Amino acid sequence: MDRRPFLALLVGLVAVSLVGSPVTMADWGQQAYHPTERIEQSDIDAETPTLRYENLSNPAQNAVRRAIESPDGDHTVYGREDWPDRFFYSDYVAPGQGRYAVVYEGQYYRLETYAGGGFPFVYWLYELPFVVYGLVLGWVAARTYRGEMTTPTAASATVLGVAFHALGPEFDFPLLAPMQFVALGVAATIAVAASLVWLSAREADDTATE
Repeated sequence: MDRRPFLALLVGLVAVSLVGSPVTMADWGQQAYHPTERIEQSDIDAETPTLRYENLSNPAQNAVRRAIESPDGDHTVYGREDWPDRFFYSDYVAPGQGRYAVVYEGQYYRLETYAGGGFPFVYWLYELPFVVYGLVLGWVAARTYRGEMTTPTAASATVLGVAFHALGPEFDFPLLAPMQFVALGVAATIAVAASLVWLSAREADDTATE
């Protein structure tokens, strides 16, 4: 059974998802910040509500825990649909509307919640390396379908394309900071495109000498 059409289809689907990065990575421009600071109970004013960590919803617990455990005391949630609905998000804070006290493992923390983001075209620029990588994958899909690309090469390029989604804003940049993620996209796109051009040139030379 010839598996090239199936592999080409898979490569093509990943290519489309990356060419459509302004849509698939739209979470990048929808940021909710959760800066925290350890305080004493006496620092809490009467107007600021005190929340117990164990009484929060799972999304709110995750945001609070990751902010407290972060070296800089902050955590960003990407994608408005993932923002914990227990908190208020805007560009200002007030007691109960972006400013809270949270009891976590017996310690008191001041939690503030802000909505962030920016102009869409800024994030389109950040997403450009992944769009270009998607175009490269489209070329890989076409060559794979015609039998001009080896299966390991096509599979490797596709796995990297899938990894971009796993490392990106859809999963709140689990391993890399956003600008590191962009740098990875640029480096990977240049490296893979150059490698494929070189392979194509070598195959053309081999064909010409036969």
